[in-house]
Amino acid sequence: MKFIEKQSLFILIICLLVPLAVPHPITGYMATVLMLVFIGINKKNLLLILFIYFPARPLLMELNSGLTYTGDLIILTLFISLLKENFKKYEWQISKYHFTVPFWLFCLVGAVAGLLNGVGIFPILFELRALLVTFLLLYIIGELNLERKDIFRFLKVILIFTIFLCLHGILEKIFSRTILLPHEWEMWNLSPTNRMRIYGAPANPNVFALFLSIQLFLSFFLFQSLKKYKPFVFLTSILLSGTLLLTYSRGTMIAFGFAALVFIIWTRNKSFLKYAVGAFGLGLLLIYYPVLFASSKVEVSASVPMENMAIGSTSEQEHALSNRFSEMFSNTTLHQSTEWGRLYVLIKGLEIFKDHPIIGTGLATFGDSATLSFSSPIYQEYKIGERMYTDNQYIQILVQTGVLGFLAVLAFILFTYRKIIKSRNGTLTVFTICLMLAALLAGLFYNILEDKTFTLFFYSCLGFCLQKDIILKD
Repeated sequence: MKFIEKQSLFILIICLLVPLAVPHPITGYMATVLMLVFIGINKKNLLLILFIYFPARPLLMELNSGLTYTGDLIILTLFISLLKENFKKYEWQISKYHFTVPFWLFCLVGAVAGLLNGVGIFPILFELRALLVTFLLLYIIGELNLERKDIFRFLKVILIFTIFLCLHGILEKIFSRTILLPHEWEMWNLSPTNRMRIYGAPANPNVFALFLSIQLFLSFFLFQSLKKYKPFVFLTSILLSGTLLLTYSRGTMIAFGFAALVFIIWTRNKSFLKYAVGAFGLGLLLIYYPVLFASSKVEVSASVPMENMAIGSTSEQEHALSNRFSEMFSNTTLHQSTEWGRLYVLIKGLEIFKDHPIIGTGLATFGDSATLSFSSPIYQEYKIGERMYTDNQYIQILVQTGVLGFLAVLAFILFTYRKIIKSRNGTLTVFTICLMLAALLAGLFYNILEDKTFTLFFYSCLGFCLQKDIILKD
């Protein structure tokens, strides 16, 4: 048993890889069951596997549908297991989680409003799962006996995994989405602008960019701590930066650029500034431009399908990054946004909010994850297309939960900020607040509460802040 416990991380990774080699749902189900067995062997490594699973979940479930709910089941099993253990020992300190009550109230308001407006129970449960599954990590990590060494082991494993995701994304870009992707993904009908972007294992350039931005922050902590491996960590940061630029994710770069600025001002850490500038400068020169050059050469020399080719000359592609930002407020962009983009969603959302100002229309009614799988009862009345996604967390909260839900979320944000500050946990405190600031800004562009990758890290950091024994002051 000691051997299995010692090699548990390796075994868990094998459990994820085997269903990809044998892509039948049965192998995915069997792998999931086997991983759940480790709840009694090594909870820490079972938790760590989530940081590999969720960033790559779209690719994993596309290759083997049996892995679709693996992460959800691991989280629920960990939560129930810790709940039982702590109640038996009378050690569950409920008072330290009082700050989370407003978030549960927000979910309750959305569920009740949904039922009152004719939403079925399954769509509501589907959306509650999207909002709450990673939220439970806050309680899991808050109660799990983790040490400083565990955190840095997590960071090292996740960084190595991120290297593979970056290399996979770069190959996707160079070969114009014709290799190392599921056939269904290769056949996606992407717009010319999106064909230039790296989607990666998360199957979404914005989600991929959020993940890479967090990893750049975390790599700096490793850079400071692992003196022996500083060159390797910095080279990895160059790879991460170059890949991040190739996602062309404006919202993410703005949100995390602001968070990085706050981190520098708050900590007065000149080392971080040098690290970030060096990583992005070299990432631009050594990754971004060489990958664009290689991609253009492969498109010319190889038989790349026309629908997969990035439209535009090499020169135009090289200026695509700067053009993405310069075109944000152009007349064409604003017109398109008003017709069917974010401004359209905002205007339509305010129209619906005026009709349902108190508790809103309910979960699974307006541009959330559930409405992509289930029909919304309000779409026909307000003449909204079935595949509409809000890409704006604030208008989604306002429409679906009204003023009551919006105030509940605001209270959760304020209580969370106070809880983080009171933890007085050095670098971890500052980093968690910067993550929250990035989320608040990113909420203008994305449904950030439904992003499993971002919430995975954010709620985990909140859980770490609740542990008084973990001190990361250096």
